[in-house]
Amino acid sequence: MADGQIRQIAFVVPDAEAAAKRHSALLGSGPYFIVPHYELVVHRYRGQDGPIDVTSAYGQWGDVMIEFVQIHGEAPSAYRDTFPTGGPGMHHVAVFCDNRAEAVAEFEKAGYIEALYAEAAPGRGYSIMDTSADLGFMVELYEERMVAPFYQMVREAAADFDGTDPVRLFDLAIVTKNGQAS
Repeated sequence: MADGQIRQIAFVVPDAEAAAKRHSALLGSGPYFIVPHYELVVHRYRGQDGPIDVTSAYGQWGDVMIEFVQIHGEAPSAYRDTFPTGGPGMHHVAVFCDNRAEAVAEFEKAGYIEALYAEAAPGRGYSIMDTSADLGFMVELYEERMVAPFYQMVREAAADFDGTDPVRLFDLAIVTKNGQAS
């Protein structure tokens, strides 16, 4: 079951780095860790394996992580479903769950399909459920143990953030390879 607490709000934007800089300057969020053209070992869009090419920037804003997603290329994706031209707009909220597969089944039983299943590393999957017709946004499901080190690293970086160097290059493989942020 999903815990119901919003852990992240994600936006699709034309330029992830520019959006992160603007959000940081205007609202004090950050710093943002940008992962350009990040690679997934699995990307399944509405049940079909296929390519995806996105850049994401992750930063902390109070108690919530913010993600800016920039779509590259024209491949179909859950992001293009709501923003065919690349945004800007709110795409999804992320919540934690104890068991992703069980949470997906609960959403599907309620009439919402899995628009995206992806793995950043083998066995480290997450799902985005298409709740957009009813809620106006999608819902991303993660097992907390899969992302806790990354979320903690972003939160800790925000604790002393003074606005300097608001966007920083980050290698997501550091977290996905061994489960620890370093």
